[in-house]
Amino acid sequence: MKKWIMAGAIAVMGVSIFFGYKHLNAQELRPDADYHNYSLSEIESLATVIVEADWEEETNSIVKLDQKDKYPLETRTFSNIKVKKVYKGEVKEGQELNVVEYYAKWRDVAGAYVKYPNELYQPLKSDKNYLLFLYQSPEEPSGSYEIIGNHQGKYVYPETQSNMSIQSTSDLDIAEKDEHYSALYNEVSEKYFK
Repeated sequence: MKKWIMAGAIAVMGVSIFFGYKHLNAQELRPDADYHNYSLSEIESLATVIVEADWEEETNSIVKLDQKDKYPLETRTFSNIKVKKVYKGEVKEGQELNVVEYYAKWRDVAGAYVKYPNELYQPLKSDKNYLLFLYQSPEEPSGSYEIIGNHQGKYVYPETQSNMSIQSTSDLDIAEKDEHYSALYNEVSEKYFK
């Protein structure tokens, strides 16, 4: 009898550890996305607003799941940013803007998940200063802006001018090395970070 109780306790502990781990450590879903590689001039012309900004806070997240497979059909997170400098657009320094990022976090019975729009995107963070190329979409709520080309419209300001030549994925604030994005970052830094 004691053996059955012990085996049952071990089984319950094993299941608890498995589900506890899956809920504490979010599983990342990063699809290999097929997206257009923009040039800097394309990004600038598409942008309704180009700003230097800081991330303030996440305000809302939307996750629409397929009812059969429980796979996300749509993920969006809305965040507030605070404008520090305006390069283009009808916004003012100090103004807060609502930005749409195409990622979201959620939990279900099986675990915790984060879905990103592609293999490179990293969400905006509070400890970084960004140059953002934003587009005001008529499909989004009034006053909301999308980052153009997901990661291609988001650039982290270097902490010092000497760091501009350092381009690790951490410096660029992307998840994987990408030659096109590195080249864009160099163009952006020459034009906007000097």
